[in-house]
Parts: sequence; structure tokens; C-alpha cells
Amino acid sequence: MWPESRSRRKVLQADKQKRVGRNGTYLKWLLICMAVFMISIFAHECGHGFANALAGIPCSTGFNRVGDIYKYPKDVDFREYYSNAEPILLDFGVPCTLILSVVGTILYLKSKKEKIRNFGAALAIGNSLLRLIPCSFVLFTPLLTGRVHIEDEYETGQLLVGMTGNDLFLYIPAFVSWILTAACLAVIIRMARKRKTEHAAAYFTVSVLAMCVGFAIAMVLDNYVRINWQPF
Repeated sequence: MWPESRSRRKVLQADKQKRVGRNGTYLKWLLICMAVFMISIFAHECGHGFANALAGIPCSTGFNRVGDIYKYPKDVDFREYYSNAEPILLDFGVPCTLILSVVGTILYLKSKKEKIRNFGAALAIGNSLLRLIPCSFVLFTPLLTGRVHIEDEYETGQLLVGMTGNDLFLYIPAFVSWILTAACLAVIIRMARKRKTEHAAAYFTVSVLAMCVGFAIAMVLDNYVRINWQPF
């Protein structure tokens, strides 16, 4: 009995160490995904700011919303000027996010270094979800409720309809973003299975959690961290 009990104790201890090590890995992955997501969403908003500056529209950007220059979302008149500004077609917010999603996917597929692959996966998953989820609301909310859900892609579609007079363009930007980001996620998941990545589903779940936590933090930081864009 004694040798068997001692052997069983060693097995249980080894299992405990594996669980502790795995939890530590999940925590590290959570922090990586949160950092990448925060940087990505900030870059997305900077894309809006840069496009507005090129168009001669002064504005401020942070981690979530575009508004009047030198103002914060907590201000009552945060979008007093910006809400009346002329809409612009050449906006770099969404393209920036889509490019980061594609770049992340390529890094995960092509890099031979594990750290770069992990960074690529975090970049691809975070940026893909950043457009896939909003565009899902844009595309499916009218079908399910008859109501319109407005996001960047929908506003671009409105501009295209105004320019062309063709209503078919209304949902094309959202459809393109949805297809591209869904494809990136599908490629990441397929490659993870091909490489027989252990606990891939758990890592993806942690990635989604990181996005949710990161977005909550972004909402807070948006009131404190801003870039003021003067027209170029």
C-alpha cells in the first residue's frame, strides 16, 4: 500500500503542477490579448482622427469615440461640432483594423518563431472580433428586428448610396468586413487544429474574455487619454 500511495501522491502533485502551469499560461495569454486589443482599438480610433484631419475636420480620438477637439466623452457638448461635420468616405479606422487582422493571420501562418506566432494570433483574433461582432449586428439586426444598427461600415454604405444612388451599396462595406474577419478567424482555428494546439478552445475563450475586459477598460480610458487632431 505504501509504495502505491506514494506513487499516487506523486501523480496528483504532478497533475496539480500542470494545472497551475496551465492557469499561468492562460493568465499570460489574457494579458497579451488585452494589450494587443487595447493598442488595436486605439489605432482604429487614430485612423478616424487621421482621416478627419486630412479632410479638414478637427477632432479628438481616444479608445472608443470620436468627438470635438479638446473635449472628452464625459463633456455634455462632446460632439457638438463633430456631429454636424460633413461625413467622409475616405476613413482609415476600419481599414486599419482589417489590415491588422490580415497581418496577424499571416504572422501566425508563416512565422517559425513561437512568440511571433502567438502575437500574430492575438492580433488576428482581437482585430477580427473588433469588426466581426459589430458587422454581425449591422447585417442581422434588420433581418431579425427590422431596425438599423449603425456602425462605421453602415455609415460608409450610406455615403456610397448617396454617391451612386444604388441601395445595394448600403450593406456592402459591412459584408466585406464580415467576410474578411470571419475568414481570418477560420484560418487561425484551422491552423491551430492542424498544429494540434492543446486547449485551443480554451485559449480562444480567453481571447474573447480579453476583448470584453479590454473594451471595458477602453471605455474608462477614453475619458482621459485623447489625441487632438488639427486639420493638415
